[in-house]
Amino acid sequence: MVFLSYVFVGFERDNHMKIFYTLMFSTLIFMSLMQPVAGIYHKLSLVIGLFIIVISVLLHKKIHIHNVQACVFFSLYTFFCVIAAGMNQDMILLKNSLQLMCLFIAVSIFFNDLVKAQVLEIVLNSVLIAYIPFLMLCFQQAHYMFEAFAGVFENPNTMGFSMIGLVIVVLMKLYNVTIQMLHGQQKVKYMLSFILYTVVYLISLYVILLSNARTSLLTVALATVVVMVWIVKSMNKTFLPFIKLVTLFTCLGVVVVMVMMKMDMMQEAVQSILLKMEKKSTNITDGRLEIWQYVFEHFHFWGHGVESLWSIGVSHAHNTLINILQEAGLLALVSYCLFLFAIAKGYRQMNEQLIVFTALVVVAVLGVSTFEILYFNMLHLLVFVVSGSMRDRGKSATLSE
Repeated sequence: MVFLSYVFVGFERDNHMKIFYTLMFSTLIFMSLMQPVAGIYHKLSLVIGLFIIVISVLLHKKIHIHNVQACVFFSLYTFFCVIAAGMNQDMILLKNSLQLMCLFIAVSIFFNDLVKAQVLEIVLNSVLIAYIPFLMLCFQQAHYMFEAFAGVFENPNTMGFSMIGLVIVVLMKLYNVTIQMLHGQQKVKYMLSFILYTVVYLISLYVILLSNARTSLLTVALATVVVMVWIVKSMNKTFLPFIKLVTLFTCLGVVVVMVMMKMDMMQEAVQSILLKMEKKSTNITDGRLEIWQYVFEHFHFWGHGVESLWSIGVSHAHNTLINILQEAGLLALVSYCLFLFAIAKGYRQMNEQLIVFTALVVVAVLGVSTFEILYFNMLHLLVFVVSGSMRDRGKSATLSE
């Protein structure tokens, strides 16, 4: 009886800690979503990052760095950004790079070591929780610009990009539920979960359509294709799951078409983005090629600093990698690319769920980065999560007190 009581207390404590970690990370996600609105949210996200580090140090005497390569390359990226800031006398670049490094350390190293094997479950639930107050605020304030929905932001594109994190998580949840259903788990809770996440997916799609963010829409389409391909791959060429999959997606397609035909607001959202394409053409580069050409023509080894593109009337290069080249130079760009490569090549050390989630994050990052920049976007937090969730075979480091 004494042993059972200890087991029960331990189990209850683990559940309480899981809830605590989930709420803590969901707060960080919410602050990251809101940081374009006001600087206070960015400062609070840094405070939460430091709080994660303190909690991890207090609970664990040893902190394991699981993905050494990713940590080294991101540290090099920060180091070269600091040098570029000195060369260009740019305090903004110095501040941004150090703050991003702080979040990387907090999420990639300390948060992953804190939650260990529960990282995926906690992150998925945290994102879902964070978007509840975020969407409530967006529809409450409901800013519009150029007849497009901007939510709490000034730019509708920012609203569209902000929804991609929710789409990734919902697609991951749909993947998990679909796999369970295809392999014989025909419980009511799986059907209800599938319906719930499909509704959330449609709501996310609706908000993106309202924002007229074409890049976000394309990114969502690519992420959806990734999930569908992985579901087909998981069936191992068996006939019965294939029939179930075809039936499932046929029913889902019919539901989506019916929703779009019956709901006036969905039709208005679709017509809105089609009208934008007519006005601005289907070319989603929208003058960005000229910006990129300018960056390459004025290449400098150590970059030109954060506000260097105001000379041509834009705040940034509308591409994450080209923006790094413009602000911090070639070495910072190479280091960041190697950091992303270290994440991509680590799939052999991951379980299937983490592989799918990493693939979704990478697709989302590449999609957004093509025409916008990440910086403190919540997608960067998800990149940090997957960068620390992997294991380098035979390569790990330990931080001790």
